[in-house]
Amino acid sequence: MPRDTDQNFGRILISNDDGIDAAGIKILYEIACKLSDDVWIVAPMDNKSGASRSITLRKDVHIEERGPQMYACSGTPSDCIIFGMNRILDRKPDLVLSGINAGMNVADDVLYSGTIAAAMEANLMDIPAIALSQRNGGEDEADFAVAARYGETVIRNLCQMGWGPRMIMNINFPSVPVDSVKGITPATLDRHKIGDEIIDGSAPNSYQLGPLVTNPVTLPGSDRNVMDEHWISLTALSMDIIAREAQSKLPTFEF
Repeated sequence: MPRDTDQNFGRILISNDDGIDAAGIKILYEIACKLSDDVWIVAPMDNKSGASRSITLRKDVHIEERGPQMYACSGTPSDCIIFGMNRILDRKPDLVLSGINAGMNVADDVLYSGTIAAAMEANLMDIPAIALSQRNGGEDEADFAVAARYGETVIRNLCQMGWGPRMIMNINFPSVPVDSVKGITPATLDRHKIGDEIIDGSAPNSYQLGPLVTNPVTLPGSDRNVMDEHWISLTALSMDIIAREAQSKLPTFEF
């Protein structure tokens, strides 16, 4: 991919769902600082994975300054974007980056993801947004080697290309040797959830969600499939979730 180092990204706002102290957001901040000299962080105080697009209602949301242009929010990823734009920043950002998530956000996961939700909340405010996730990412920054190497190039090229309204770009970096990455390619959403493993909790009648029970078989051309083939996965996600073909066939009933 070509790299346009003269691109002006203006103000960038960063958020995530793993929390402000997560390894992935530190790497994303370093990437963003190569793109702009006006970078802000508004991220959850603690891990909000699986929060999806939930927002905090009828409960105070606390904002804590952690450093210059860096704030922790007691709420969800969507809260971070809402309060960030309406109470912290003096003007809206030109770009929102969400991540880098510790673990892929693919297939059926996309509707659970707080990382993707933060990008979608920004899109509701007409701000271009990209969600970024690292397959098998963890608490160690070394787990994010592929994202660290290619994140800047991917963001530059996506923004140079542009995309339409009411959609976000969802990026997933494969967990492979850095030098074996082939590039970035469009991918469909896989179908991988078979069920959930339930674990007994620490008290009677309490339980926890354990590891997702996944289908080991991937659909050709899907996000999981292309990452298996050492590609960075790119999926355009629409804010419009209407099933248009089915919708067009729905009848009208008169009473």
